[in-house]
Amino acid sequence: MKRYHSHLGRDIVITGGSARDLLPGQFGVLAIDGGAGGWSVVHKGPDGDVVELNNEMHFELPEEALAFAKELIGLMTPEGDETAPRPISPR
Repeated sequence: MKRYHSHLGRDIVITGGSARDLLPGQFGVLAIDGGAGGWSVVHKGPDGDVVELNNEMHFELPEEALAFAKELIGLMTPEGDETAPRPISPR
C-alpha cells in the first residue's frame, strides 16, 4: 500500500502509529500496535492538535481506514468543488 494519498485535494498519510510527522491539515491512517491492534484515522489541525476521527472504532485493515478518511473528506467538500473543504456545521 502506498504511504501518501490525496483525495479531493486533501493529504492522507499512512503511518506506523505516530501523528508526529503529519503536517497541519493532513489526515493520517495510524497503525495501532504495528497494525495488530487495528488502524485509526486522525487529523492534525492548524495548531498542531491531533484529533482521532473514528472515536473508539478501529479498523481491521488500513484500506478500510483509508476509505473512511476519504468518506470524511468527501463530506467536508462542497458538491461540485473538489478542492475547497466544506465547513462543518455545529449541531
